[in-house]
Amino acid sequence: MAVQMIIRQFSLKQLQFLLLFFFLLSISATSLTFNFPSFPPAATNNLFIEGDASLDGSLRLTKSANQNVGRATYTQPFLLRQNSTGKLADFTTNFTFVIDSLGKTSYGDGLAFFIAPNGSLLNATVGVGGSLGLPVVNPPDTVSSYLYPFVAVEFDIFRNQVTSVQDPAGDHVGIDVDSTKSLITKPWNGSVVNGAINSARVSYHSGSKTLSGAYTSYVNGVQVMRYLHYTVDLNQYLPDWVIVGFSAGTGDLTAMHKINSWSFDSTSLVEDKF
Repeated sequence: MAVQMIIRQFSLKQLQFLLLFFFLLSISATSLTFNFPSFPPAATNNLFIEGDASLDGSLRLTKSANQNVGRATYTQPFLLRQNSTGKLADFTTNFTFVIDSLGKTSYGDGLAFFIAPNGSLLNATVGVGGSLGLPVVNPPDTVSSYLYPFVAVEFDIFRNQVTSVQDPAGDHVGIDVDSTKSLITKPWNGSVVNGAINSARVSYHSGSKTLSGAYTSYVNGVQVMRYLHYTVDLNQYLPDWVIVGFSAGTGDLTAMHKINSWSFDSTSLVEDKF
């Protein structure tokens, strides 16, 4: 009898351990953490490259050529929202980048860090120029439309004055939701003519629903930090599972757009099991 009790207790402990193990595994599988100090050819194992984008030690989104558009996304999605509760994950991404006009004082168009539904793809037809590789159509006289939802932080270097965009004067950073008509913008001097290296940190705090950007800018040749914040409830715009990446575009004016390094980290949520 005593032996049977020991066996039962041992089996129960084993079962409890296994249940805990699989519970923790299910949580960890919904988060996402990665780090690219650079972009060697082997990085293609974890990146989905589209359009004119390529790897050459950096992630080159466009060449300095007309009508270029490129996009790169991390291949693994992450759980942004727990469907049953609406709880959102927090995330933070850090990246260094260069937008280089190769000495030209007139240039275009810019790059964006974005979050989009899992499975979404680049549409090179609508992504060129002021769309910055994002899935938006910007007609001249009416509101823009989008092919699928997205949230992005843009580094825009061309003033697109059509009604559907209405960019502010000068290079700027903006937060975009389903449109490149930014919800909020701040002036930005990335020293594009000199091809300077810039860095940025984009984070989302689910408790306050705040999307924040901290990024470098230049004042009289000296690099300084600038900040941008906007309240946006991602529940209203994005599905449960999302992907993250970068896109860029050129139009009649050009610049080279590249990412030198990139890291990302999101918190864990429990995936609903039906």
